[in-house]
Amino acid sequence: MAGIFGSKPSNSHVIWRSGRDDDGKKRFDFEYLELWAAQFGVDYETWSRVDHDRGDEPRQQHACVFRWAKRGGQELSIGGETWTMGASKKPRTFIEIDEAGMVRLRGWTSETTLDVDELLIDGTTLKLRTAAGQTKSLDVNKLARKPDSDSS
Repeated sequence: MAGIFGSKPSNSHVIWRSGRDDDGKKRFDFEYLELWAAQFGVDYETWSRVDHDRGDEPRQQHACVFRWAKRGGQELSIGGETWTMGASKKPRTFIEIDEAGMVRLRGWTSETTLDVDELLIDGTTLKLRTAAGQTKSLDVNKLARKPDSDSS
């Protein structure tokens, strides 16, 4: 029944448009994204926040975090053991999707915001088509592996 009256085009789709000629409303299957993340050992988080690059109102965010980084804190050594006090764990590489279909993607060397009309998952590859017609493929294994030249 794929494609009939805005139904999900395939089981692999996370974002798609329902209706004719891409003029329809964006649809989402965040449950599938969460199940996919669990299957591949990717952290799945949700939160509500304002991202001024994507809007002025708080929006529900769905994020897949591929790599975490610790920021700040103070090291304390006692008796040969070392602890880091006050460090915070922050997403280092991730894809964050809000309820309007705006995507924030942070890789190892860049960050971008995209208006996505279609997102589907093919194994460990995320395939996106933007509202401007661009297509991108993201290998999440590359986003999870720390490059040799990066110290975070």
